Amino acid sequence: MHRYLRAVGFSNVETKYQEIHLLKSMEKAPPYGGAERSRHEQSYAELKCEVGEGFGVILHGYRDENGIFCREFYFPYMEGQVITTMAGGYVRRHGSQESYAVLCEEYRLGSALIFFLTNGLKYRERMDEKRITEIQSFSLTGLSVKGTILLPVKKTERQIEKINANTRVHNQMLEAAREGDESAMESLTMEDINLYSQISRRMLKEDVYSIVDSCFMPTGVECDHYMVIGEIGKCRRVENLWTREKIWQMQINCNSLDMTICINEKDLLGEPKEGRRFKGDIWLQGIGSFVDESGVCRL
Repeated sequence: MHRYLRAVGFSNVETKYQEIHLLKSMEKAPPYGGAERSRHEQSYAELKCEVGEGFGVILHGYRDENGIFCREFYFPYMEGQVITTMAGGYVRRHGSQESYAVLCEEYRLGSALIFFLTNGLKYRERMDEKRITEIQSFSLTGLSVKGTILLPVKKTERQIEKINANTRVHNQMLEAAREGDESAMESLTMEDINLYSQISRRMLKEDVYSIVDSCFMPTGVECDHYMVIGEIGKCRRVENLWTREKIWQMQINCNSLDMTICINEKDLLGEPKEGRRFKGDIWLQGIGSFVDESGVCRL
């Protein structure tokens, strides 16, 4: 059973029998259609069952000789509402199934970003047709099964301006360091040492969440799972049309990256509001926009 089914409103699916019954219902009548591709006399199929505004379940499989859909795997998804990054990425197929992961060199994080590609069938189609598979931008989303709302860190307008200026300088140094600038590397090293010293002093008198404004770090043993703390921008409460469970969708800014979080209201502690912060573990997904032959970016 997929752990993140409850993130899109299926917390009532607790047994394997309930899971099979749900998936068969989606296979028989996917209300929002899907897509199919043929290759080497075998028809690969993707059924997209949208159960709410911008979220649902995608089933991957193939059609047998009688035209019957045979499911191989499935995953819950949510469509991104904002473009997160314009950094390039490397797409790699998972070993056990026809799904893909993306390795993205996002310099604002200072490390590689790995996530699950939700429009993997589109990528495979372009490969089969010998078309350009370069991805120009990604819209990232995170499915969460446990989250907490934190109060914001109080900052004056002058402090906000200073933070934004420092962030721009820091990002410029990261980009320079990637290109081999040794002075930028030394500056970043000294910046980390000074930051560690400041945090060590403040930790003696302050709470950790008043010091750490935002955070993005890997968690667990799976490479596309992260722990995030980010400031909430727009947020809305929507409904799963199949189960009537309430879902929170939040746009958060985390380490200068904008992404959309989806979480079941049952799994969220606190009330989301603009300006507050979200803290939780997420399964990171992303939909890629491909560069066409004409140079136009298309999904």
